[in-house]
Amino acid sequence: MHTRRAAGVALSTYGVATFLAFSDNAPGGDYQDSAVTGFISATHMWTAFALAYLGIAGALAVLVFGSRMRREGGDLVWGLAVAGTATSLVGWFLTGGLATAMAEGGAPVRDAIAHPVVYTISEIGNLLAVCSPALCVGVIAIVLAVRTPMPAWLRAFSVVAGVCGILAPFYFTYFVFLLWTVVAGVAFAVSRQPASAPAAESLV
Repeated sequence: MHTRRAAGVALSTYGVATFLAFSDNAPGGDYQDSAVTGFISATHMWTAFALAYLGIAGALAVLVFGSRMRREGGDLVWGLAVAGTATSLVGWFLTGGLATAMAEGGAPVRDAIAHPVVYTISEIGNLLAVCSPALCVGVIAIVLAVRTPMPAWLRAFSVVAGVCGILAPFYFTYFVFLLWTVVAGVAFAVSRQPASAPAAESLV
């Protein structure tokens, strides 16, 4: 029970922290020159820095979630959590570092790099920081739905949300996945179901 409680808190922390960090960070989606200009401005540096660290905290929460649910979901859950955390950390440092470099480099750097190039780098950073862990945690959601005891409604929601996490680069599915991280996180945290060993410990 204590294992699931910690896993639930970590999962909800990941979802909330990622949502807040991603809501006003690097430009992505449809290209807008004003978004790029605001992102690379010197006044945005500290905001970008803080949001990157908030995203990093969310990424580390995935590691905690995976370590706590490894007993129930098997080594595949742990491996996916490690992969999701690692790629997310790279992404957050990429986007945060890009904004910091633009601010610290000043006009010589900002004026020399075309805005579409900045947008391209930040979009890659977004995919690494947000979509990669969503894919990994999405697969974890499906694995847990298959291997672990949970209410029927949560099992169904986990499968749907898992698919939405895998398809996070399409963007519109991502918010269904984020909703699941909060709902499932609370459900795990209050669950009286004791952690149980998985039926199989293999990676496949």
